[in-house]
Amino acid sequence: MEKIEILLSNQFYIDKISKTKLIAYKSFRKTKKDKGYEWYNKREKLKLGIQLCDFLNTDFHSFENVKKFIDQYSVSAIAEIGKVPIYTYYTENEYNEMVKTVIEKTADKIKKIQKVFIKDIEYIYNLNNLEELSELSPAQRLYILRTRKEKSQLLNIFEHNKIKLCFNNFGDFNQFPITKEEDAQEIAKFVRDSETLPYNYLCENIIPSFIIELFELTSIENIEIKKCKNCGKFFVPEKRSDELYCNNIFENDKTCKEVGPFKVKQKLMEENNDLKVYRNVYQKLLLRTRRNPDNTQYETEFIAFKKKNAELKEQINNGELSQEEYINWLNEQ
Repeated sequence: MEKIEILLSNQFYIDKISKTKLIAYKSFRKTKKDKGYEWYNKREKLKLGIQLCDFLNTDFHSFENVKKFIDQYSVSAIAEIGKVPIYTYYTENEYNEMVKTVIEKTADKIKKIQKVFIKDIEYIYNLNNLEELSELSPAQRLYILRTRKEKSQLLNIFEHNKIKLCFNNFGDFNQFPITKEEDAQEIAKFVRDSETLPYNYLCENIIPSFIIELFELTSIENIEIKKCKNCGKFFVPEKRSDELYCNNIFENDKTCKEVGPFKVKQKLMEENNDLKVYRNVYQKLLLRTRRNPDNTQYETEFIAFKKKNAELKEQINNGELSQEEYINWLNEQ
């Protein structure tokens, strides 16, 4: 089968009323005849924020994680970042080698971009619970990022990517290139003023689409990005903006939403039990010191216990010591 290089492009359609993102991109599927891979135009409809969260949650230094992302959203979504040419047809071995090459050439670049996204998203949605941001809306926090002296690296990335926008039907594309973040803001303002006007845009790789998606999310009430209290992954709440757990499978075919509350309750019980053991040991050593004021060794051991306890607690927080090892040490005192 003849191989022709594909012009990489990803098309996205935003509908703020239904809070959805329609995606069209060049993907690959196995041929029935020779088990090779041929390209085709794939379309997918997602809730706003879903694809962005999948990007945030992908470990781009893990081959299997990136392969999963590529299988879901197509290799064309990131191939341009590594300047890897994509063709219309591959044998099975050629396809696997091409995917491997894309991952190797894009992983470091995407990981850096991902860190910038996470930093800005944590700020915009105040995921670190900073008191000075608590009274501000996501849109107001985004405005701060746009206007402060040290401009957001995310917006710098946006300004270096050419995007073509269109306000017509999906697939009916006019040339409307924008390269500056302020241009995008003008377009976003036009869309907001029009209230119901959907629009679509075209970009060579998927990164600029995430930035526009983030712009849109900040302008919609009752939809935001959260971080799961159980697994730590980013997610968009399904119903309520105050949801704490995502719907990702965590263990035994159960989601974080199913096991999260139980695990938190269990952790609190364990911490309470650990605290009870600590207090018993502390009181024992304290009373021994007070009852024997002339015994300097007891006082020295009590001071050493408090110092060692603080060191071990820090080791637990750093992941250098398990809770079980800590309790064993307490019981030996």
